[in-house]
Amino acid sequence: MKPALAFSPPLFAKFVSTNAVGTVVDTVTLWLLATFLLESQTEQYVLGPILSFQLAVLNNFSLSYFWIWKGRVQRTLRDFARRFLFYNLNSFLVFLLKLLLLLLVAVLFQLHVVYCNLIALSITGLVNFFIQDKLIFSASPPRSGPFGKGPLRGGG
Repeated sequence: MKPALAFSPPLFAKFVSTNAVGTVVDTVTLWLLATFLLESQTEQYVLGPILSFQLAVLNNFSLSYFWIWKGRVQRTLRDFARRFLFYNLNSFLVFLLKLLLLLLVAVLFQLHVVYCNLIALSITGLVNFFIQDKLIFSASPPRSGPFGKGPLRGGG
């Protein structure tokens, strides 16, 4: 019998590489926006990071959908959109968790922000992987919940 939290090193390696690409997309997009398009400080420090984060999320989701978890998806516009909605929500919530963990580590251990960030990223990266593996890109979607019966699946 397969354990509930089975870990797949090849899938995790793809997940890590996808997130590295997403970091590059986020950083380059923010630099391009701040350098050539956005003028005010508010645009550069609020709007720019929001836009670059969303582009990185779309990039990471696309790589996840068509590469990492390609055997678990239906490859329809409806499936893509439904999973992207939950992926985006998950990305936002994991980001908030990362910020909370970063602050907690900073308060408890009084480390430099970069070290706190790396610790928080390590923890939330694992959380994010398991959420994607078990919920967003589950091989057999549960009968209820985000991909089960109900308004998002088309059942009632």
